Amino acid sequence: MKPISILAGAFAALSLSFSAASADTRAIYTISNISVDEEAQNTRQAEAEAFATAKVEGLQRLVRKITLPEDRDGIGNSFYSYATANELASAVDVDNEKRSSTVYRADLSVVFNPVRVRSRLQQLGVPYVDRQSPPSLIVPVSEDSSVLEDWREAWPRADRGALNPYVTGLSFYKATDNWSAVSSEVRASGASDAVFAELSGAEGSYRVRLTRVSGGDSMVVGMTGAVATIEDAMLAATEYLDTVWKRQAIVRSSERTTSSATVRYSNLQTWAKLRAALSSSALVSDFQVDAISRDGALVTFRYAGDDTRLAGELRQRGVILTREPSGWVMESALGG
Repeated sequence: MKPISILAGAFAALSLSFSAASADTRAIYTISNISVDEEAQNTRQAEAEAFATAKVEGLQRLVRKITLPEDRDGIGNSFYSYATANELASAVDVDNEKRSSTVYRADLSVVFNPVRVRSRLQQLGVPYVDRQSPPSLIVPVSEDSSVLEDWREAWPRADRGALNPYVTGLSFYKATDNWSAVSSEVRASGASDAVFAELSGAEGSYRVRLTRVSGGDSMVVGMTGAVATIEDAMLAATEYLDTVWKRQAIVRSSERTTSSATVRYSNLQTWAKLRAALSSSALVSDFQVDAISRDGALVTFRYAGDDTRLAGELRQRGVILTREPSGWVMESALGG
């Protein structure tokens, strides 16, 4: 592994941007890299048709992004009409534009209006998630050294618009590395945990095994289906992480359980992070602090789902939830 000391400066800007990643609504509602190629009687008409195509495709991709397959099955094709897409879109950003007298080509990004999209999905009774998980450090690894460099290069430096936003690691790791190996880079990047993305297979049948590492332990997230190319494998891994987050964060019932816990920490900075993680959890409501000292606090809250689901969602936010004889105890997965 390369010396970790060089990483702090390289990650400084990314760390700042990821500090507010979970609140970046515009990033979630922006669908980028929509390639259009339209031909019409004149360039103005071709451009209008290209924008219309992009808005419809963008709406389809946005709905896939923030909902689960079983929930969007009942939406119906009429929802993806140009009239609906145009109503819900706020802006179109243009890149790599090329035009002639009859042809318009470009890469477009469509920004959708969060309030209008939420309203339409609520009217249809479709559950959705537009709140991001805490960011992860993606660690691309592979036992096949011949594909490792291509696998690392397939990942963008960061993706702030994903539901599970991430920054890609700069150092080289092995699939067998543990928390002690990656913790310094996780902290330098502003992430809350590391996700090892282990590529296996060969051209035409690549798979990615995803393992989440934080606070000294690890948990297998799952494995993607087989895809044809390394680029497809990266996209499949990103989508898999987003889907796992959606299944954790979507709340289908109004039933809530009231509970309390002891929060342990060694400094006020860690307490601030723990409090922010708890109060911003999609499963937690009515969070309040009942007592506080320099190394601990007593909190009460209500939560949706069962204990296992709550523990999993909080762990992704960097909080370890354990049951002791005295009750629930919460600590930072990063220490402190």
